Amino acid sequence: MRLPGARPGLLLATLALLFFQGCAGMQPFMTAEDQIEAAVEEGEYQRALELIDEHEPEPAAEWASRREQIEIMAQEAAEQAMKDARAVSAEGAVAEALGILEDAESRLPESEERARFIDQLERQRQVGLRTLQQRHDVLEARNLVQQLRLLEIMRPLVPDTDQLPADPDALSERAPALAEALEQYADDSEGRERLDLLRLAQDLSPVSERAARIRELQEEMRTREEDKDREEQAERLSAINAQLRQALQAGELQRAAQWCRSRDIQLDEDASGPDQAAQRARISLCDEWREQRDQRAEHLLEEGRRQYTAGQIQEAVNTWEEGLALAPSHSGLATARERALRVLERLDTLRIPEAPAPVDPEASPIPDTEDAEGDEESES
Repeated sequence: MRLPGARPGLLLATLALLFFQGCAGMQPFMTAEDQIEAAVEEGEYQRALELIDEHEPEPAAEWASRREQIEIMAQEAAEQAMKDARAVSAEGAVAEALGILEDAESRLPESEERARFIDQLERQRQVGLRTLQQRHDVLEARNLVQQLRLLEIMRPLVPDTDQLPADPDALSERAPALAEALEQYADDSEGRERLDLLRLAQDLSPVSERAARIRELQEEMRTREEDKDREEQAERLSAINAQLRQALQAGELQRAAQWCRSRDIQLDEDASGPDQAAQRARISLCDEWREQRDQRAEHLLEEGRRQYTAGQIQEAVNTWEEGLALAPSHSGLATARERALRVLERLDTLRIPEAPAPVDPEASPIPDTEDAEGDEESES
């Protein structure tokens, strides 16, 4: 059968050409064993193991041994890939480390350790990219705010906006999208960073809803800072109370005085929780200190009076001064001390100078007058 309009010779030549081209493009026939070894040579250990399972080449014992060898080679390749990936990731080359692991993932048997490390690096990469993108956007936003402010100042100085170094309207068109990105960053931030991002977004593109959110966040932060200050104050008071309690138990009233003589020891009506409890505890401890102080002052007053009556005036003064150091406003101690000091002054004025000690004649004999004169003549 002849095709209409076709030349038999030309058709045969075309078919022959296509046949030989197809044969040239075909891979030479490879046995299963050859395919396995080719995969091993290329480092495709997972493919080699799959071919062994698929074709089950003979002899079985020999290929079972070969399989163990391939598994060992795959394990060594996996360990080397992990080592290389950890080394480059430690230098910050996260993308390169992921490339090494992904290549290993395609050539080697599955590994839970490698999969976990890939997930870890991927999260690290995403966090790093997001952090750097945020920094970039913040810098761009600050620059844009400054540019718009500068152009606003320059605008009255030029007759036409074409003479400005940049087009304010073109710059303003970028502001809403950038402000929206900053607001999204703020959603993932906390505290001062969130507030700063919202303020920058508001400077770029003022929005009433965002302004309300900023006010709410400012109030929330103020309350949180006040709570933190109260907690720190409660911790300081608790530490002071512990030392004060220890001093009272040891009877060290002078040491305890440093925490109870302050004029700021009063209950803060606005305080609450641990802060108020610590304040109440300190007030109670200081009341106990005052009670012990007054008892000790009275005891020293009476002790000094007994010493004074016994003629131990200086000892009495010392005892009353000890009491005044503890209770400076105790009038009885002050009066007794002043009276005793006046007595000591009068005694000093009435004290008779002591006579010189008698000289022992034998220890230092008085020379004879005649012997002394004779000695002088002999010397002359």
